Amino acid sequence: MLSLVKSLKLHKDRIWSIDESNGLLATGSSDRCIKIVNLKDNKFELVDELDDTVHKKAIRSVSWRPHSMLLAAGSFDSTISIWNREESGDELSSGVLEMELLAIIEGHENEVKSVAWSNDGLYLASCSRDKSVWIWEADETGEEYECISVLQEHSQDVKHVIWHPSLQLLASSSYDDTIRIWNDFDDDWEAVAVLTGHEGTVWSSDFEEVESNLRLCSGSDDSTVRVWKYLGDDEDDQQKWICQSILPQIHTRAIYSVAWGTNGLIASTGSDGLLAIYQEKEEGQWEIIAKRALAHGVLETNIVKWLQIDGNILLATGGDDGYVNIWKLKET
Repeated sequence: MLSLVKSLKLHKDRIWSIDESNGLLATGSSDRCIKIVNLKDNKFELVDELDDTVHKKAIRSVSWRPHSMLLAAGSFDSTISIWNREESGDELSSGVLEMELLAIIEGHENEVKSVAWSNDGLYLASCSRDKSVWIWEADETGEEYECISVLQEHSQDVKHVIWHPSLQLLASSSYDDTIRIWNDFDDDWEAVAVLTGHEGTVWSSDFEEVESNLRLCSGSDDSTVRVWKYLGDDEDDQQKWICQSILPQIHTRAIYSVAWGTNGLIASTGSDGLLAIYQEKEEGQWEIIAKRALAHGVLETNIVKWLQIDGNILLATGGDDGYVNIWKLKET
């Protein structure tokens, strides 16, 4: 059973992206705003609203750099902004965060659809409607960025990028119905696998946080959630992946977002507004353990993320209604 913990009206237009780090939830919206909410101690308080004149179009994606107060935001205006908090420390005694603009990254020819930091914070990946994935190397301060690779193997708009939580592996999802897995060979990034099987745009993917059993889940326009399993490398260092499972089909329209939690559960949401939670009974065998229809009323739900706040595992969703909803999964 999914219960609504808190509903936060944050934006005047649809929320495209959310990301959480150290109890701080960042949101990006079509209203060009980035807002940051403190979730610690059940405060759910707005602690910063970043300058909405920096980007000329919608904020499509936000991503916190691991172990820092650095935030990247990708926009439909084809640029990426980098924000930072000057003072270190976890406490927000004043209730104000005061993030400042640190850098603007340019390079993509069209809308930036997704940005994501690697687990070590060294690389920032971005993808775009221009069919490319760019990998940027960042210095320690987060002020300087060098593009070290432009990956152009997708044939259509690239919708999403995500790094493995502990390995230097990058997955990109595309309008060409595929997922590509990228690996680093002596600073030369190459596609080591192409995952095919979806019969529509792949909007999102997420890795399981288990190194010993490398798997990835994905959500698509074809209304399916799939789990892909890595089998090993061939003699040419290409990775072998199979579609291990198609999860029980409950969505009736496009699935925009999937998230694989540290609790082993997968969450999905999308155009039909449904929020679904899946549990693996045994490897490759999944069941739906919770669902919530119309998670954002009659409007679409664009993003779902697992959160770990004050020792509790929660879910956050963002929708076309401009709300972030916080959910808790209760045992029935």
